[in-house]
Amino acid sequence: MIRRFLRGKSIGTRLVVGYSVLFLLVMSLVGGMSYLLVRGIVERDVRDELRVTTDSVAGMVRAATAASIRNRLRAIAEKNVQILSSLEAGVRSGKMTAREARRDARMILDSQTVGRTGYVYCLDSSGVVRLHPEKSVEGTDVSGREFVQRMQKLKQGYLEYAWQNPGEKRPREKALYVEYFKPWDWYVAVTSYRDEFSSLVDSADFRDSVLSIRLGQSGYAYVLDTKGNLIIHHRISDNVLDARDANGKQIVREMVRRKNGLFEYSWKNPGESRAREKVVAFRYLPEFDWIVAASIYRDEMYAPLHTLSWLFAGSGLLAMLLIIPLSALVARSISSPLQRLMLMLQKAADGDYSVRGNGDSEDELGRLTLRFNQFMDVLQQSRERLDSEMGIRRQVEHKQVLFEEVFQNALEGIVITDVNGRIVTVNPAFTVITGYERHEVVGENPRVLKSDKHSEEFYREMWQSLKENGHWAGEIWNRRKNGEPYPELLTISAIHDENGQVSHYVSMFHDLTDMKRQEEELHYQHNHDALTGLPNRVLLLDRLSVAMNHAARDDGRVVVLYIDLDNFKNVNDSMGHSMGDLLLQQAAERFGATLHEEDTLARIGGDEFVALLEGRFDERYAVDVVHQLLAAMEPPFILGGEEAYITASVGMTFYPEDGKDPDTLIKNADMAMSGAKNLGKNSYHVFTREMDDRVNRRMQLERDMRQGLKRDEFMVYYQPKIDLANKKISGMEALVRWVRLDGTVVSPMDFIPLAEENGLIIDIGARVLDKACAFLRILDEGPHAGLNVAVNLSPEQFRQEDLVEMVRRTLDIHDLSPDRLDLEITESTIMRDIDDTVYKLNQLVAMGIRISIDDFGTGYSSMYYLKKFPIDTLKIDRSFVRDICEDPNDANIVQTITVMADNLGIKVVAEGVETVEQQELLTSFGCQQVQGFLFSPPLPAPGFEEYLTGFETRSGEG
Repeated sequence: MIRRFLRGKSIGTRLVVGYSVLFLLVMSLVGGMSYLLVRGIVERDVRDELRVTTDSVAGMVRAATAASIRNRLRAIAEKNVQILSSLEAGVRSGKMTAREARRDARMILDSQTVGRTGYVYCLDSSGVVRLHPEKSVEGTDVSGREFVQRMQKLKQGYLEYAWQNPGEKRPREKALYVEYFKPWDWYVAVTSYRDEFSSLVDSADFRDSVLSIRLGQSGYAYVLDTKGNLIIHHRISDNVLDARDANGKQIVREMVRRKNGLFEYSWKNPGESRAREKVVAFRYLPEFDWIVAASIYRDEMYAPLHTLSWLFAGSGLLAMLLIIPLSALVARSISSPLQRLMLMLQKAADGDYSVRGNGDSEDELGRLTLRFNQFMDVLQQSRERLDSEMGIRRQVEHKQVLFEEVFQNALEGIVITDVNGRIVTVNPAFTVITGYERHEVVGENPRVLKSDKHSEEFYREMWQSLKENGHWAGEIWNRRKNGEPYPELLTISAIHDENGQVSHYVSMFHDLTDMKRQEEELHYQHNHDALTGLPNRVLLLDRLSVAMNHAARDDGRVVVLYIDLDNFKNVNDSMGHSMGDLLLQQAAERFGATLHEEDTLARIGGDEFVALLEGRFDERYAVDVVHQLLAAMEPPFILGGEEAYITASVGMTFYPEDGKDPDTLIKNADMAMSGAKNLGKNSYHVFTREMDDRVNRRMQLERDMRQGLKRDEFMVYYQPKIDLANKKISGMEALVRWVRLDGTVVSPMDFIPLAEENGLIIDIGARVLDKACAFLRILDEGPHAGLNVAVNLSPEQFRQEDLVEMVRRTLDIHDLSPDRLDLEITESTIMRDIDDTVYKLNQLVAMGIRISIDDFGTGYSSMYYLKKFPIDTLKIDRSFVRDICEDPNDANIVQTITVMADNLGIKVVAEGVETVEQQELLTSFGCQQVQGFLFSPPLPAPGFEEYLTGFETRSGEG
């Protein structure tokens, strides 16, 4: 093949090709052998790395599990020892006998279940079982069992062992935590099977460690269960088996089937044009029914091979760059004279008649070059004469072709007439615009296009201008062949001959139909709502202005009905915004069907509509219309196959009584609508001047509040918390009070809701926290050091992105330890965004801050968040405490909350304690702390310091 290729080639080419082929054969042999050797080494190392990675992830999971089980069992064991200690204290104080104490201990410990089948039992130092859920086991000596000996040696701590019950095929792993209660010589053991604690495992404990693993450039580790749920994955969080990706399902099923191993598969990521080969190693964790896996792309496995390949390629290329020039240098010395002569011949053949050779040589090539130069002189002279003649002809032809191209391809219609106005020719665009074919109009007058939209005077003026000026331009209406009139932009110009006389007229016109339609659409869009097609605020204001002018002229009336859908946000949140849009469209249809054709219905934004009625009528007519509007909302709305019920609230204003301009009428109607919502929604309300006054007072209060912030009128009062066990002050709650410069006090019930609505609560809350921390620092420098302070956080404050940083910064400024601060939040705040709540609460608790639930029992009262969130204290709302001595239901609620909190290890504070009877009853329920007017009302800082001094004096005397 090489010999056939070189046949007929130049000497230079043969030399270059020969050296290059020989070099390529040697390089290919060496490179291929090296590639196969390195490929085997890389493949073995990557597979080992994948297996080591899965083993490492499995170790993380098991370590996290062991820690969770140990902490859970330890908490139960420590709690039980506390219970035994309290019983023993009762024996020592004479409140009960030792027999009664052990009876109560048996009842409490036997009732506890650990996991699904775990339990609590006790044995003494001799190994005899003293308490066990199975009564037949009690009194049995189990000191010979190995785990019992370990437990007695350990006395306090955690151990694991294998246990096989009679009838079971194989032993199972058990976990045990033991605490020694010395007064009774009891080893209190809490035990259960390890696999019953899988729910305790929180993948967040090792998520970051797993996600930090990187294999190659984009390889990673992940964890899933055998049902296809991804526990940890850097990108996906759904169930793979439920997804539409058939390839992903097959991969997961294969891992579940094999349990352990390694295999290869093809995978195509979104956005990639082709699939790539991947290798995955996986390992099964039976105690969690999980699979840990690690995967890497094959092309990333072989990255070192690619580097080696590039190295060989680069070396070969460098060698080729050296070999080829050397070969070419030798060849050039042989073939250069012949190539120069061939080049001159080629240039001449390509039309370069100026080429000449160097004929100085006396050899054959020199004489041949001289004859070539003589031939080119004759040929060049002939070509110059021909080019001159052809140039003139091409210019004429070019102008003719250009005119024809413009005429045929112009988007504007073109008509050429003679001096008498008879059509000579038209272009294709004329046919497209008018519908007339060329043969239908040639010889005709352009009057065939005339419409009835212009007078004869218009046409006379047009032709007069054309005769005087030689041209005319303007907008004109013509008629198509089908009779349809259309607007066009027309220009007419006169064409003169060589004598200066008019020989032809040329008119060009552009169809303005689409432009006019777009103008109409833009005007419609500017004045109408895109979703419902109803008039928008712009058109509403215009029609309302016109209606008011008519009413003023004709002594009529105008009614503005401001309609707002009740709880529309719930539809968006539960069914999606597309269903919300469909609801708005259906509501608009129902409202429109209720109103008369001369009335106006507009949508001015969101779920708000405005109906405009005008004419001679009284209030009863307007009220009847409102009743019809509300009745139209009663049938269910069908949204995506589901029924939805929604009502509306309507505010009503009248012109001229309730406003002299459109904005005032609409604003007052909006105000009246808010009054309807306050009445319970699904109703209407007629505007009154009292509403306007109330809004003005609210606006004034907001202005005063902003001034109050500038003047530092917001003070912090303090109310003590009393520990019922020792009758000492255990802390204080910081409460904001607004004291104006003139000494008047604004109730928190008046300004706090408004502050939460307008956002000023964020500034107020930050100031309260700052002042409370500063006051705590002052107390630390006197005789009242060591108190803690509780500060309320509003929902708006809790949604701050920098809340945690703000709290940390305030504590740092006043050099206070975080464990001196207790932040109180409401149940509704917790439940707004659970994920964000957990994140922020964990950050605050990690700093050492305690979290309290304020007004517990008045909101969700969910056991879920008591278990999930890091809560330290529950504050029982004063509404339950107020009638605790008279209302058995309130007493039962408070007692239930206290017992539940005690079982969960959460402290309880009762608010609003005002009588000794309330205090004594709360003490009997086990409530730890109280606060209320029985001890002290909220006091300013100086007064609170005096109260502390007086309280300590009374305590010392008592």
